[in-house]
Amino acid sequence: MCNAEQPGPHLQHDKAPPTRKGNWCIAELTYAILNENNYGAVWILSDSRSSIQHLKDWSNVGDRTGISILKLLRHIGVDHEVHLQWIPSHVDIYGNEVSDDLAKGTAEPLCSAPSLTFDEIYSIRKNKDLKTWRVPPSHDWYKRSSPGGSIGLACDRADQTALSRFVSGHLRSCSFSHGNKVFPVCAKCGVASASPEHILSCLRLSRETFETDPLLSLDFLRVSGLMDGV
Repeated sequence: MCNAEQPGPHLQHDKAPPTRKGNWCIAELTYAILNENNYGAVWILSDSRSSIQHLKDWSNVGDRTGISILKLLRHIGVDHEVHLQWIPSHVDIYGNEVSDDLAKGTAEPLCSAPSLTFDEIYSIRKNKDLKTWRVPPSHDWYKRSSPGGSIGLACDRADQTALSRFVSGHLRSCSFSHGNKVFPVCAKCGVASASPEHILSCLRLSRETFETDPLLSLDFLRVSGLMDGV
């Protein structure tokens, strides 16, 4: 990375711990310096300590890249001051700090839970289903202590079924259109739809009557000719 501020360009290469890669980056920077026209002192900042130490011991440098760097620095040093400085990596550099935190996070051991067997998964799911099934139905006026309350009445199976359908709202004559319940015209008044609420109003009965005296309610339905729709 080049910074053209005066008195001179401050050049820093990417993190390169290996000496060979660090020397290669420094060589590229020195070539880039030669293309600069107006600059003062030259600072080459590197986070590769081994590269700095390698070039510092210039009398023992024997590799081609190191010799090339020394020749370029000598050429630049004729008219400019040249400084090589090592800086620790990940210091006051936001992007590096973020990447370092991510790397540390991925290196931490995961909290792995033991895998469940098929029987354990089935048991957990079954317990959840049982809790759901034990919740009573949410009919606002279907007040029964348990399902099948009409079975205990002293009447035949047809009357028991008719009573169950009526109190639940699922009449035999009920149909669906676009997701809505549709009832035929009331056989008694011939005006409104024969919904459970209208039948109660037409017979002048209350919901409590079906709870306290269901057999009487069935008689009213039968006399009024509404049993076929129930």
